[in-house]
This record gives sequence, structure tokens and C-alpha cells, in this order.
Amino acid sequence: MSQEAVVAVQANNVVATPTAPATTTTSTSTPASTATESTTTPAASAPAAQQQVTTPATPAAPQLIEYYGDSTVWGYRSDVGGQVAVPPTTTFAQSLTNPSAYTVRNEGVSGSTACELLNGTDGRHQPWSAQMAASTAKYVFLNHGINDQWKYDLNTYKGCLRSLAQTAKQYGKQMIFETPNPTRDNVGIMATAMKEVAVQENVPVVDQYKYLSDYLNGQSAYTICPDGLHPSEAVYAMKGKYAASVFSSLFIK
Repeated sequence: MSQEAVVAVQANNVVATPTAPATTTTSTSTPASTATESTTTPAASAPAAQQQVTTPATPAAPQLIEYYGDSTVWGYRSDVGGQVAVPPTTTFAQSLTNPSAYTVRNEGVSGSTACELLNGTDGRHQPWSAQMAASTAKYVFLNHGINDQWKYDLNTYKGCLRSLAQTAKQYGKQMIFETPNPTRDNVGIMATAMKEVAVQENVPVVDQYKYLSDYLNGQSAYTICPDGLHPSEAVYAMKGKYAASVFSSLFIK
């Protein structure tokens, strides 16, 4: 803060000139010197305190989750055809603990198998090694088994799952297996085989087969899949929410 100027006034000094030795003496007085005002220059103002400006951190880009599988991932409409209005991957994305932090891409292909995905013959994807090399995903879901049971023996199926998991890891991806939903066929053996590979390869599992079997509690698979294979829209939503719950518990802290 600036100081007020202080004015100092010196006392007047009067100087008398001595009289000269003469017959007639004239006394002349030197005028009193003019009083001098001393002005103190105000002190310079203290510099204003520097403001610290913090630049907001740039939000991290959403992490990509790729969701591979068959028509039950794509969202085939049971008994009607076409795709449901809200595929399970959409419900999954909306149900994550922090939805804005992720982008979910539906990579499901109707009628496809794990071995076709591995070899690049599912009609949509290039061979798996090239697919993973080009992918920017951090997380990779895999749900295959329903179509595989009609085309391959268990050892072939397990071998393809193993190769898919190992290749994804080589390219820095976190692989996540998802077992198929219960169907009119004995897909439970495929779910068991997938979980065996998951243990061997240290891959987490979203066990939709167990989750929906527990929900059925002994009822027919047609209760949740009108055509015996593809879930109803309500059950697709259940699948998506359950997968999001498991994923969030594993990877979102």
C-alpha cells in the first residue's frame, strides 16, 4: 500500500548583514530565506501477488471394448429376424459404472464360430492376428459356442479359443470370455469347455450360461429364447447388465 507524502517545513533562517563603519549608517537586512518544502517521494507500490492459473487436465480418451461373437452378441431378434432395437452390447455399455469412459463396438456375426473368427472366415473380419494388430481396443470380449457345437469337436473348439486368447494377449489386449446362453441344445458342454480354457489361459469369464440357468431354475430354455436359440429382448437386456456388472467389478475401481 502507498505511503502518504510527508511534507517537512524548515524554520525560516534570517541572516543580518553587519553595519558598515560610516557617519550615516544604513542598515540593510537580507531578506529571509524562503522556506523549503521537503517532499518525500511515495514508496513504490508492492507488486500484486501473482495469480496461479491451473490448466484443467485433458480428459482421457474413452477406452475401446470390442465385443466378438455370434448372433446372440449381434442381437438377432428371436423368431422374427433382424436385429433387436437394443442389442446386448448397447445395454452393456449403458450399464457400466462409468459409461463415458468406454466405447463399445459390437463385432458379432450371425452364424459364426470361434474357429472362423480365428481364421478370418466369418464373413466380416480378417484373420485374428491381423485383426488384433490393427485393433486399438484395450478389452476384447469373446462369446462363441452355440454354432461351434454343430461344426467342431470339443478339442478343436478349445484349441481355437486358446489361440484367440493367446493372440489377443500378444497384442496387449485384455481378453474376456463370455459363455453362451442356454439353448434348446446341450450347449452346457461348450460353456464348460470355455471355462476350462479360461483357467488355463488366465482369462476372466462372464458366465452367462450359469447366470441364465440359475434364472431358469429348471424351466425350459424356450422360456428365455422363444426360438430355442436367441434370447428375447428382455433377456438380451439381462445379459448386457450382467456382463457390465462383472466387467465393472473386475476392471473399474
